Amino acid sequence: MTSHKQSGDIQQDEEFEPRPVKAEGVLPLKAAGIESLKEANPEVMSPHRNIFRWFARRPTAATRLAILSSVLPKETSNDELLKLMGVGPRRNLDSSIEDYVVEKYATKDSRSGSVTDHFGYDYPHRTVPDEDRLSRFQEELEDFWGGSLPTVLDPTAGGGTIPLEAARYGLPTISNELNPVAWLLNKTILDFAQDVGSLEDELDQWMAEIESYVVSQLSDFFPKKGGVAPNHYFRAYRISCPSCGEPVPITNTWWFNRRRGIAVRPKYDDDDLRYEIVNVPDEVPKSEFDPGEGTVSGGDIECPHCGVVTERDDAVKIFNQGEFEYEVCAVRYEADIGKTEYYPADESEREAISRAKEKIESDLRLATLLDQDRYIGYYDRSAPYGIKQWRDIFSPRQLLSHATYLEAFESIKPDIKEEYEQKKAESILTLLSFIPIKLVDRNTRLVPIDASYGCANQMLGNNNFSFKWHFAETNMMAGTYSYQTEAENVIKNYEEVVSYLSHLDENKTTIRQGDAADLPLDDSSIEAVVIDPPYGDNLMYAEISDAFYVWFREYLGDVFPEPFSPQSTNKEDEAVENPVIVSETEDSSTSELARARYENKMKDIFAESHRVLEEGGVLTIYFTDKEVQAWDSLTMSIIEAGFLITATHTITSEMPQRIGVKEDASADSTLLLTCRKPASSPDERTPTLWSDIREETRQVARENATELLSGDYNFTKTDMIISSFGPTLRVFTEAYPVVDKHDEVVRPKQALEEARKAVTEVLVERELEDSLDEVDSLSKWYVLSWLVYGREDIPYDEARQLGLGVGVQIDEIKNETKIWGKSRDTLLLKGQDYRVRDYSALETGEKRRKRAYPIDPRDTSFVNDIDAVHAALNVLKTKGGDFAWNWIQDRGLHEHPEFKKTIKSLIQVLPENHDDYELLINLVSGETGELLDIETETVMNQESKQSNDKTTLDDF
Repeated sequence: MTSHKQSGDIQQDEEFEPRPVKAEGVLPLKAAGIESLKEANPEVMSPHRNIFRWFARRPTAATRLAILSSVLPKETSNDELLKLMGVGPRRNLDSSIEDYVVEKYATKDSRSGSVTDHFGYDYPHRTVPDEDRLSRFQEELEDFWGGSLPTVLDPTAGGGTIPLEAARYGLPTISNELNPVAWLLNKTILDFAQDVGSLEDELDQWMAEIESYVVSQLSDFFPKKGGVAPNHYFRAYRISCPSCGEPVPITNTWWFNRRRGIAVRPKYDDDDLRYEIVNVPDEVPKSEFDPGEGTVSGGDIECPHCGVVTERDDAVKIFNQGEFEYEVCAVRYEADIGKTEYYPADESEREAISRAKEKIESDLRLATLLDQDRYIGYYDRSAPYGIKQWRDIFSPRQLLSHATYLEAFESIKPDIKEEYEQKKAESILTLLSFIPIKLVDRNTRLVPIDASYGCANQMLGNNNFSFKWHFAETNMMAGTYSYQTEAENVIKNYEEVVSYLSHLDENKTTIRQGDAADLPLDDSSIEAVVIDPPYGDNLMYAEISDAFYVWFREYLGDVFPEPFSPQSTNKEDEAVENPVIVSETEDSSTSELARARYENKMKDIFAESHRVLEEGGVLTIYFTDKEVQAWDSLTMSIIEAGFLITATHTITSEMPQRIGVKEDASADSTLLLTCRKPASSPDERTPTLWSDIREETRQVARENATELLSGDYNFTKTDMIISSFGPTLRVFTEAYPVVDKHDEVVRPKQALEEARKAVTEVLVERELEDSLDEVDSLSKWYVLSWLVYGREDIPYDEARQLGLGVGVQIDEIKNETKIWGKSRDTLLLKGQDYRVRDYSALETGEKRRKRAYPIDPRDTSFVNDIDAVHAALNVLKTKGGDFAWNWIQDRGLHEHPEFKKTIKSLIQVLPENHDDYELLINLVSGETGELLDIETETVMNQESKQSNDKTTLDDF
């Protein structure tokens, strides 16, 4: 018989006493959250994020909180911590700094000046402690850490926010990053910016030479109109109709600039296809031409001549076989900022396109540039359309444009290497390469047109390679998203980063490119690891960064041969949940194998962090993923690496409009998990029975949710569930290993499911007038889904977990009840109009498929309370109040408390703009309301609805 320990009885060396750090005490979470939201505005965010795009944007305040609280003594006051973070005015306050920040936040809407004026201090990322305070800070750390400053390691540095902020405080810092593109950004902001410093004059000189070369080579390929150069193009495709042979333009919309009503209209004249610019509806009524109706719908192409539809599969074959032509439909000219004109493409434009194609095909180097196969990932949506090589993502003129900037760069590279010492030459060449490579995101066949402004959007706006039925082309020599505008952006932001590090006398930062699971560091040599790890399948960093990597390889392959020698980025060592690099087996699907592989990789990374940390060393982890499965994997990785979770904190720190995350995958708050390297390993601990700690996991989750609800935090209900995971996992890891009564290992996800149930119970108790105890499971799940998320589209996995918590297997009831649908990874909650057969139509004999409408309002009883409610709403809508009164009376529903509870709860949780909300209000009003005897004043109280609101940039 295996012996079991009681909860909390940790097997550990009693003589070992790790230094208590601030992260294991109370933190100023409200102030940090408010500062994080303030910095979410792209116009005020830290400049290092704008030198080159990376795919995670952690705000400075949250980053500083994680770093400083990991190294400062526990007794450090919150006011002192906030001052070090750059939060709070310089003057003395009557209250705490956090109270001051909260009060300023509460009065932001009535401010007269800017956000900075209102709060009375600058954004934290623009400041560091003055010389005296920074000196005192470092002296305190030296005393606390035994005579030397603690070293901070970020094993997965990404965009470099963590190491940059650690370096700004003069801490010895190690930045490690596997991806060469992100590594190059880290090298720029952490090495070049400090050791080389300002490069504005040098960059201006060499950029002028590049521009001069490009203009001489490219200008004729971008014909001007009235002396004004074009800056954006509406590009489409043309095929021959497989049925009638006529030319068919391919697009799913003809809008060019919707705000100005500017659209492109095709003109068919015999075999000729031309285009014109029209203004809808001022010049052309929408009844005559609707720009929203292109030739493509749902992937099917309809011929405007014969009306025959080419289905998606056949369309894919056409594109895959290259049986199409590139069209240039319309051109945008920008004479000055805010002054734009739109014209159809004329003959000179078509000639330029033809000459660009001829040049690409006749020039040997251009004909083979980027002719390497693309890595086709799980989320790739362009390969089926023939985009198999990297050169395929460009139309001929786009490829010519990018190639010409590369030629210009190569022409000056030898001179730069000869004129400057090595590191300065490397820094100049790196920054010069950033400029045109950033424009790859704005000038490919995969770039959508931003119809709100009539310009190019971003190729990787959704962080995948999706095919576009029409696309934007950018003239890189003129206007918006030109070489000049990007150059100004790169220089400005680089120079700001230089100023951010100018107060440091010594560069104590090491930048490494390599696997986070294999660090060239001595055992027990690091005091603190602060990491923002990759989250499962949230982002395929290597896959999407290849679009930039292949160009960096062309530009800098001889400058940095080691990181840029492979054909593409390293996918094998990347810590992501990538189903493409695993093979399905009889026992496991690719998704299951990818999850296991990710978990093992994260375990290796945490194990390496465990190795290099000194005994009692601190590991602080950012985590923002919502999915229980991701938390389960992360926690198992932490546990198996040998760590104990000693503290958890939740802050609202994510950008409301983050770039590039899988839909609904990331939470709007960040959980900081602080862990310790204990004296004992998990293998030396005695197992704990799950039954001994199950109630404790529920209790800490309830207490956490109650505290957040009572504390005026800026959290959504989803955030509250996520925040409960932290204290729940702390209980679980302290008790680990955990086993059930059969001695089977219990994984963290069981504790997290208990936490989800517990928080949901608290939300019901606090926000619904009645409990849902007697309501059937399906109805309860439906109400809770609206309560927690407040919208009809919610992450499928979360909805499934919520269902398990109340005893509903949502997959098993989907077809039978039609209460939800699915769009990719998103679940869509359905209302009565989708579920109930129309009563009036039934009376007239109109046929509506029973399978599509599972509820028949003529039935005298219903399986679920929500079915009865939806049927009642349909009857009220189609037959009126009198009929509905009799309908309810005949079925005795007015005497069913569960029926009435479901109605009351739905009124409290449905958004007011939901179609069913007004019907519910009408149902509890008038004669039907008297029959049901539901107190409308209580159920219509809007406080619970307002609690769903959360701050976004619009509030500032």
